Amino acid sequence: MAAGVEDWDRELQIGGVFIILGVGALGAMLPVACKHVEWLNVSPWLLTLGKFFGAGVILATAFVHMLGGATETLKDDCLDGRMGDFDNWPGLLAMLAVLAMHLIEHVLTAAYVGGSNDDLAHMSSRNAATLAEHNNDEDEESKAEKVPVSGHLSHGHVHAPLFTDVDRKRRHLSTYILELGIALHSVIVGMTLAVTGGMEFKTLLAAISFHQFFEGVALGTRISELQFIRRPLALGLLNAMVFAVTTPLGQIIGIGIRQTFAPRSPSSLIIMGVLDSLSAGILMYSAIVNLLVEEFAAKEFCASTRKARVACFVAMYAGCAGMSIIGKWA
Repeated sequence: MAAGVEDWDRELQIGGVFIILGVGALGAMLPVACKHVEWLNVSPWLLTLGKFFGAGVILATAFVHMLGGATETLKDDCLDGRMGDFDNWPGLLAMLAVLAMHLIEHVLTAAYVGGSNDDLAHMSSRNAATLAEHNNDEDEESKAEKVPVSGHLSHGHVHAPLFTDVDRKRRHLSTYILELGIALHSVIVGMTLAVTGGMEFKTLLAAISFHQFFEGVALGTRISELQFIRRPLALGLLNAMVFAVTTPLGQIIGIGIRQTFAPRSPSSLIIMGVLDSLSAGILMYSAIVNLLVEEFAAKEFCASTRKARVACFVAMYAGCAGMSIIGKWA
């Protein structure tokens, strides 16, 4: 997403802030509202397809738009060898962003979910010891009256809440990591849009609006699936709004620095190329790990009908194709 310089229009830029805010808020809040507001009669199946379509949009944005744009920017003739003899800076920086996101998710998972896993392991070992002791007592009393091991699955009432709590925490954390990755990327995209002018701005605004809506649908659907203990609608809408304001925030920052920003200067090209590369890596991790791997490996997905699974794959591929085609113009 290269920055243009001609015919920069402040009023048009300010209008773009509200357009992106509205589109992003609509995409992210719609699934949450449909989950909790009875009169919004939108099919959950339609939102599920939107989630997978959005996953494809995010993936294509990372590879086609962000990484491609970063490569073009960091190979610009204006840099005149300032990047040294190494030609793969975009790929290296994207990889570093992926590794950083992986480390962040691991640290947060250990801190947020680790305690529950320890409790679960302790409870499981204690139940196993109790079960073994109970079976030994039965052996001594009478093998004839021995209850099968499967009969002790009544202990499941102890296990179930723990497993549910761990799964709930993992789902919450995964969704927040996804939102964090998207938010970091969105601020960078907003800054890029804000320093772009002329027809390139209008084309980029249309592409980002498409991207924001379906990215919002993907994230909003994940948020709507979270099990909030209190005020689920309010918390869901709050999380959706956090996503909606990130790109406009980047636009406001970009508008603020526009007077001192020279898009074609070597330092500006390096900054934008580095930010686009890091943004690409963040989106790659978010799309592949937090959406593709997690959603397609979910028990509910694997247990669904073949027709439903095929429809989800087609929706994801369509999202990739649609955003890749838009890459021809933006």
